[in-house]
Amino acid sequence: MQTNIFANLIGRNLKDDGGKEVGRIVSFVIDSSGEVKEVLVENKGEDLIKYPVERLKVGQDEVLLVSEIDKRVEEICEKLPVLLKKREILESLFKNKEILPEIYESMSAEFDKAIDNVRVKAQGVLGDIERQIQLQENIIKTLHLARTFLEMEHGIGNIRDDVFRQSLLSILREIKYVSYRKMSLLKTKERVSNLSIRADVSIAADKYVDQKPVMNVRITNE
Repeated sequence: MQTNIFANLIGRNLKDDGGKEVGRIVSFVIDSSGEVKEVLVENKGEDLIKYPVERLKVGQDEVLLVSEIDKRVEEICEKLPVLLKKREILESLFKNKEILPEIYESMSAEFDKAIDNVRVKAQGVLGDIERQIQLQENIIKTLHLARTFLEMEHGIGNIRDDVFRQSLLSILREIKYVSYRKMSLLKTKERVSNLSIRADVSIAADKYVDQKPVMNVRITNE
């Protein structure tokens, strides 16, 4: 993002990807060279909290704070398909005898290393997603237990109707929000898993090809 874009964001509300308000953007933190590094946000409790500026997603109508997991997933989903496609093109060039064997071997090794690094990151993200899904499930269970208490106490007359309705609305709203977050995590998990499977299949196929005898390619002037 350009500096003037950051300036235009000051004063705007920041929401998470579930639509929940995070706070108001009050400024940005820069390093010694003047480069913007973090966004400074004031939450409802008037605390100032910093977030990496890379997590900002600026739309026409709103500014979102993308979760750390989603940011890592986007990076993986951008890098891995490109690496796999380049590896596929390299394989095709070699099969068609358009590049020297030593060039193929050197470049394919580098691509395989880069692909494997991204795959390791993908596995790490999947582990974090699983833990977050479990966390959301635990929160949903806790909220339902809180609702049960509220309903019982209201049923025996210990809680006024207006207080009951207000509290119930808050609990139901939070259940809806956490359930949305859980579904979003499940979709993200499927997305990363499918990409990882694609990478595994591609690498397995390349290894099969690599086991075949390598043909010598000679370039001559005719």
